Amino acid sequence: MARAKYAAIITGLQGATSPDSIHRQKHYRDARGRIIGAAAPEIYKVTKPRNWKRKPAVGDELANQKLWGKACYLTAKALETEEGYKYWQQRFEAQLYATRGSKPDPFASLDPKTKCRKRYARFDAFVRAIIRNELKQTQAK
Repeated sequence: MARAKYAAIITGLQGATSPDSIHRQKHYRDARGRIIGAAAPEIYKVTKPRNWKRKPAVGDELANQKLWGKACYLTAKALETEEGYKYWQQRFEAQLYATRGSKPDPFASLDPKTKCRKRYARFDAFVRAIIRNELKQTQAK
């Protein structure tokens, strides 16, 4: 993945521009649909995909995949009920930059660049990441 800077004439570009590259920029929205953030424009070079039959996941990679799968399953279950959705929505809004006096969630991942806890702009990504980090912490004990 590469970061891209466009000329002043071009405000954004999305899609494939050649057979081997894809441009995209993510826009993050709150519960009301307002844009609360935008990621840097990215360029992906399309390469040969991994052959999972010849080189399957093993060890830490396999454990991480299973942990992530469990977190995704638990996220779907937690957001099915109205109480669960409200709980996670409240916790998500408490860590947003736009919320006055907000702080990052204590279970948020550490950003390796800033050495601070991350603040998430996407609700579903926030819930999955927090549940994954909670599972990871309970497994370490």
